[in-house]
Amino acid sequence: MFNRLRKKSLQLIVLTLILLFGLNFYLAQKYTIMAPGIAVDLKEIVTVENGSKDKGSFFLTTVSSHTLNLPLLIYAAIDPNVEIKPKEQVIPPGWDLKQYMDYMKKWMQESQKIAEVVALKKAGYDPQILGDGAQVVEIMPDSPAKGKLMPGDIIKKVDNEQVNIAEEVVNKVASRGIGNMVELEFERENKTMTVTLPTIESKTEPGRSIIGIYITTLNWKPILPLKIEINTGEIGGPSAGSMFVMEILNQLTPEDLTKGRKIAGTGTISIDEQIGEIGGVEQKVVAAVRAGAEIFFVPEKNAEAAMKAAERFDIEVVSVKTLDDILNYLEKL
Repeated sequence: MFNRLRKKSLQLIVLTLILLFGLNFYLAQKYTIMAPGIAVDLKEIVTVENGSKDKGSFFLTTVSSHTLNLPLLIYAAIDPNVEIKPKEQVIPPGWDLKQYMDYMKKWMQESQKIAEVVALKKAGYDPQILGDGAQVVEIMPDSPAKGKLMPGDIIKKVDNEQVNIAEEVVNKVASRGIGNMVELEFERENKTMTVTLPTIESKTEPGRSIIGIYITTLNWKPILPLKIEINTGEIGGPSAGSMFVMEILNQLTPEDLTKGRKIAGTGTISIDEQIGEIGGVEQKVVAAVRAGAEIFFVPEKNAEAAMKAAERFDIEVVSVKTLDDILNYLEKL
């Protein structure tokens, strides 16, 4: 009798462990957890030649992403600042987290160079940022470009307008509207080819037009009149672009643009000074609050979500569309 009960108990334990292992495996395959990351004082990682750091602080904000497992599932159930998302909304299908992070590091580097050019132009210099086009890295499974573009193709024109860097391709496609046709001219094995594709809606940024490809700039050629060093370590993605611009400007400007405040923010920056939407804004608001920020600049399309996330905290969320929106707001402080 005792042996029979012991055997059944052992079987139950084994079955429970198998079920837990299976559930853990399923969660890891299907879901990603997004939690508030860190806020970094940009004075600590940005150095501009002949610039001054004896001023207030601009912070970049981050999101911490991890493959979901059972302990993190419990953590997400307890912490209201943590969000669980289907993996395909965060990481391209077929990619693992390392591939995605490597790609995001490339976009971080690109966003830094764009920020340097924008900031130096705003400060009265004449920098240039050149490239040999946008090279295709990967095609999304549901992309209209599938079977028409290939990894290694180099996009040279969008709707007959020349593009030198990947950011120009992204912005031109985004401006076309969902479902509209866009013509790409590209090079493949030294041959010039064209293709016309419909845009689709981004799964990670609803309302944004994409063509479902991952690209990077081929052969960066930044020509800058001043030396600027930015050391972001393992942080990836383009969403700190607007704050990089503000920190560079602050180091080059005689007055303190922050007026002594702790200011955080997020948003991509384009060559024409437009501030673009990003992901994980709710978690970035929390990261800003934890760093003691008083003001949080956010792209207009992310403003509603950011303001909702900020309701529990003592921080002012400011919606912006352009770099001048930030500068004008700070001027009135």
